[in-house]
Amino acid sequence: MRHFFKKAAGVVTAAALTAGAASADTVEFMNWLGAEETGKDTLAQMVASFDGEVDIQPYAWGDLPKNLFLRARSKTLPDVSQIQGRMLPTFASIGEMVDLNEVIGKEKLQEIFPASFLAMGDIDGKQLALPWIGGTIGWVANMEVLEAAGVAEIPTTVDEFKAALIAVRDNVPNSVPYALATKNNNSILLDYLIWSWTFGSDVIVDGKPMVNGPEGKATLAFLTELVQERMAAPEIDRPDSRRLFAQGASAFYLDAPVARTFARKFSGRDMEIDPAVKPIQGPVLNAGDTPQSIQWGHVIAIFGEENATPDSDAVKFVMHLLSDDVLVDYASNQGVLPTTKNGLASDAINGDAYLKDWAAASVAPRRNTIASLENGGEVAGIIGEEVQSAILGQKTPDQAADDMQARLEAAMAN
Repeated sequence: MRHFFKKAAGVVTAAALTAGAASADTVEFMNWLGAEETGKDTLAQMVASFDGEVDIQPYAWGDLPKNLFLRARSKTLPDVSQIQGRMLPTFASIGEMVDLNEVIGKEKLQEIFPASFLAMGDIDGKQLALPWIGGTIGWVANMEVLEAAGVAEIPTTVDEFKAALIAVRDNVPNSVPYALATKNNNSILLDYLIWSWTFGSDVIVDGKPMVNGPEGKATLAFLTELVQERMAAPEIDRPDSRRLFAQGASAFYLDAPVARTFARKFSGRDMEIDPAVKPIQGPVLNAGDTPQSIQWGHVIAIFGEENATPDSDAVKFVMHLLSDDVLVDYASNQGVLPTTKNGLASDAINGDAYLKDWAAASVAPRRNTIASLENGGEVAGIIGEEVQSAILGQKTPDQAADDMQARLEAAMAN
C-alpha cells in the first residue's frame, strides 16, 4: 500500500494509521465516479493501485442518493461511499456511518486536512466523512465564444453580463449564450440560488422562505427575461450546459471545477481547449457587491461497525484514495482541488493556472442550505417547478414568486 505522507517528525502517515496485515475482505465502494465517462478509467487506476480487493459499484450521480437510502433500509450498505458534500447532512440519519474522529483521531485528521475542507464532513461534532476533492459551484467563461461575439472584457456587473449575452446571441449562430439550467430541479436550484443571492434574496432564513420580496421577484423576472429574449433556453440540464460550452455554443455556465475536464471531453480537443475555459467571478448587481458561488466538494463515508477500526480494509482504501500521489493525480486530472494540506501544496496544483484562477474567483462561497434540509428534495422541487412556470410563460414572475412562497411555507411547516 502506498504511503499517505513520508515519515517525518510530527507528520501523520497512512501507513501509521492503517498498520496491520491486510485482510482478504473485499471493499464495496459505492460511487458515481465510475458511472461517468470522464471518471471511470481514473477510478479503475486508483483501485488497481490499491493493495486489496475493491468491488466498484457505480451509480449515476442522480441515482446514488436514493439507492444509498434503499440499501440502508435493506441493511445492505456498502463499506464505503462517495457522497456530494452538500448532501451529507441528509445522510447523517443513517446510523451506521462511522465517526472517523473515533477511528483515526481528531488531532491526526487536523494534521492532514485544512479545517475548511474537514468541515465538509463534520456533522454535529462527528467526522462522518472525509473530504476527497473540493472547490465551488462557480462561473466559467468560454473565451473563444466571447471573442467570436466581439466581447473584449469579462463582464463584472449584471448589466455588462446581459450585454455580453446579447452580443453572443447576435453574433454566434445557433448559440445559447448562457447555458442556464432550466430542466432538472436539482440543477435549476443551483442557478436559482446564485442569482437570488446576487439580487439580494436569501431564499430561506432561519427556516422561513423569503422568495417573494422585491429581490426574489426581481430574480425570477431576470431569469424569465433571459429565456424569453433568447439569452438562455428551456430544457437545459447541467450535462447539456457542459456540451454546449465545450462545443462553442455557449459563453457562460455554472459548474464545479470539473468544468475543464468536461470541456476537454465533450469538445473532442482534449487540452487544446484549455485556454478557452476561464474561471471568473460571478456578475454582481452593483459594483462592489460580493460575487456569489456555492461551496462544493465530494466526501467519502464509511459504513458499518466492522469497518470502525484503523486497520479495516475500508479505512485503508479511503486513506489510499487520499494518499499524495493518488489524490493529486486525480484532482489535477479532473481539474479540481485536492483536500489535504500536502495535496494543496503540491507542484501539480500550484503550477496549474486554471485552478489558481478558480480559487481566486471563489471570493466567499456559501453553503447550499436547501440540500441539508430534511425535505430538501421537496423544497428543490417547488423551486424548480415555479422557476419553470415563470420562464416558460405559464405564470408571471410575480405570480410564480408568490406561489413559490406559499408552497414553501406549507412545506417548511410540515
